[in-house]
Amino acid sequence: MPHSTSPLSILSHRFLAFECLATDGDCTGGALTLKTSHEFFAAEEDPLSWKVILTVEFLPENSQEPSTYQGKITAEGRFQIDENFNEKNREALIRVTATSILYGACREMIAGFTARSIHGILSLPSISFRQPGEMAKGKPQPQAG
Repeated sequence: MPHSTSPLSILSHRFLAFECLATDGDCTGGALTLKTSHEFFAAEEDPLSWKVILTVEFLPENSQEPSTYQGKITAEGRFQIDENFNEKNREALIRVTATSILYGACREMIAGFTARSIHGILSLPSISFRQPGEMAKGKPQPQAG
Protein backbone atom coordinates (compact mmCIF):
# COMPACT_ATOMS: atom_id res chain seq x y z
CA MET A 1 0.00 0.00 0.00
CA PRO A 2 1.58 3.31 -1.04
CA HIS A 3 1.88 6.07 1.52
CA SER A 4 1.48 9.76 0.96
CA THR A 5 4.19 12.14 2.10
CA SER A 6 3.40 14.15 5.22
CA PRO A 7 3.05 17.92 4.79
CA LEU A 8 5.17 18.27 7.95
CA SER A 9 8.95 17.83 8.09
CA ILE A 10 10.96 17.72 11.29
CA LEU A 11 14.13 19.76 10.92
CA SER A 12 15.57 19.04 14.36
CA HIS A 13 14.74 18.11 17.91
CA ARG A 14 16.62 18.26 21.17
CA PHE A 15 16.01 17.78 24.86
CA LEU A 16 16.04 20.84 27.08
CA ALA A 17 15.51 19.08 30.42
CA PHE A 18 15.32 15.53 31.73
CA GLU A 19 14.77 14.22 35.23
CA CYS A 20 13.81 10.67 36.11
CA LEU A 21 13.86 9.43 39.68
CA ALA A 22 13.48 5.77 40.57
CA THR A 23 11.37 5.22 43.67
CA ASP A 24 13.44 3.78 46.49
CA GLY A 25 12.25 0.44 47.82
CA ASP A 26 10.04 -2.38 46.63
CA CYS A 27 6.62 -0.81 47.23
CA THR A 28 6.13 0.77 43.83
CA GLY A 29 2.80 -0.54 42.59
CA GLY A 30 1.04 2.82 42.52
CA ALA A 31 -0.51 4.14 39.33
CA LEU A 32 1.27 6.75 37.27
CA THR A 33 -0.34 9.96 36.07
CA LEU A 34 0.78 11.86 33.00
CA LYS A 35 0.67 15.62 32.43
CA THR A 36 1.68 17.33 29.22
CA SER A 37 1.95 20.93 28.17
CA HIS A 38 3.06 22.34 24.86
CA GLU A 39 3.75 25.66 23.21
CA PHE A 40 4.15 26.33 19.53
CA PHE A 41 5.27 29.35 17.58
CA ALA A 42 5.36 30.19 13.89
CA ALA A 43 8.44 32.12 12.81
CA GLU A 44 7.60 35.76 12.08
CA GLU A 45 9.59 35.74 8.85
CA ASP A 46 8.26 32.35 7.67
CA PRO A 47 4.75 31.17 8.63
CA LEU A 48 5.66 27.66 7.42
CA SER A 49 8.50 27.34 9.94
CA TRP A 50 7.45 26.38 13.49
CA LYS A 51 9.03 25.73 16.88
CA VAL A 52 7.30 23.41 19.36
CA ILE A 53 8.19 22.88 23.02
CA LEU A 54 6.68 19.88 24.81
CA THR A 55 6.93 19.09 28.51
CA VAL A 56 5.88 15.69 29.84
CA GLU A 57 5.56 15.02 33.57
CA PHE A 58 5.04 11.53 34.96
CA LEU A 59 4.11 11.32 38.63
CA PRO A 60 2.46 8.96 41.11
CA GLU A 61 -1.31 9.30 40.91
CA ASN A 62 -1.49 9.07 44.71
CA SER A 63 1.42 10.31 46.85
CA GLN A 64 0.68 7.56 49.39
CA GLU A 65 1.17 4.85 46.73
CA PRO A 66 4.49 5.43 44.94
CA SER A 67 4.92 4.46 41.32
CA THR A 68 8.17 3.06 39.95
CA TYR A 69 9.41 6.39 38.58
CA GLN A 70 8.63 10.06 38.52
CA GLY A 71 10.09 12.84 36.48
CA LYS A 72 9.84 15.45 33.79
CA ILE A 73 11.22 15.84 30.29
CA THR A 74 11.13 18.83 27.94
CA ALA A 75 11.85 18.64 24.22
CA GLU A 76 12.03 21.31 21.54
CA GLY A 77 11.48 20.65 17.87
CA ARG A 78 11.71 22.70 14.70
CA PHE A 79 9.32 21.85 11.90
CA GLN A 80 8.58 22.95 8.35
CA ILE A 81 5.13 22.79 6.75
CA ASP A 82 4.80 22.17 3.02
CA GLU A 83 3.85 25.36 1.16
CA ASN A 84 0.87 23.61 -0.48
CA PHE A 85 -0.72 22.69 2.87
CA ASN A 86 -3.97 24.51 3.61
CA GLU A 87 -3.27 27.56 5.80
CA LYS A 88 -6.37 27.08 7.99
CA ASN A 89 -5.14 23.61 9.07
CA ARG A 90 -1.55 24.57 9.94
CA GLU A 91 -2.06 25.08 13.65
CA ALA A 92 -3.90 21.75 14.01
CA LEU A 93 -1.12 19.99 12.10
CA ILE A 94 1.47 21.42 14.47
CA ARG A 95 -0.61 20.82 17.61
CA VAL A 96 -1.33 17.18 16.76
CA THR A 97 1.45 15.88 14.52
CA ALA A 98 4.49 17.89 15.63
CA THR A 99 3.62 17.43 19.30
CA SER A 100 3.12 13.69 18.73
CA ILE A 101 6.55 13.44 17.12
CA LEU A 102 8.16 15.11 20.15
CA TYR A 103 6.14 12.94 22.54
CA GLY A 104 7.49 9.85 20.76
CA ALA A 105 11.04 11.14 21.22
CA CYS A 106 10.34 11.72 24.94
CA ARG A 107 8.87 8.21 25.32
CA GLU A 108 11.98 6.75 23.68
CA MET A 109 14.36 8.72 25.92
CA ILE A 110 12.50 7.64 29.09
CA ALA A 111 12.29 4.01 27.97
CA GLY A 112 16.00 3.91 27.15
CA PHE A 113 16.98 5.42 30.48
CA THR A 114 14.69 3.25 32.60
CA ALA A 115 15.58 0.05 30.74
CA ARG A 116 18.87 0.15 32.67
CA SER A 117 17.34 1.34 35.93
CA ILE A 118 16.31 -0.55 39.08
CA HIS A 119 12.62 -1.04 38.25
CA GLY A 120 13.07 -1.81 34.56
CA ILE A 121 11.64 -0.10 31.52
CA LEU A 122 8.94 2.55 31.78
CA SER A 123 6.96 2.86 28.59
CA LEU A 124 4.68 5.88 28.67
CA PRO A 125 1.24 5.27 27.16
CA SER A 126 0.33 6.36 23.65
CA ILE A 127 -1.79 9.49 23.78
CA SER A 128 -3.55 11.76 21.30
CA PHE A 129 -3.07 15.49 21.07
CA ARG A 130 -6.30 15.98 19.15
CA GLN A 131 -8.87 18.17 20.83
CA PRO A 132 -11.92 16.26 22.13
CA GLY A 133 -14.27 17.62 19.44
CA GLU A 134 -11.93 16.43 16.70
CA MET A 135 -12.45 12.82 17.76
CA ALA A 136 -16.23 12.89 18.23
CA LYS A 137 -17.96 9.79 16.87
CA GLY A 138 -19.92 10.30 13.70
CA LYS A 139 -18.45 13.70 12.95
CA PRO A 140 -16.40 14.05 9.78
CA GLN A 141 -12.79 14.93 10.48
CA PRO A 142 -11.00 17.77 8.70
CA GLN A 143 -8.66 16.42 6.06
CA ALA A 144 -5.07 17.51 5.79
CA GLY A 145 -4.07 19.45 2.73
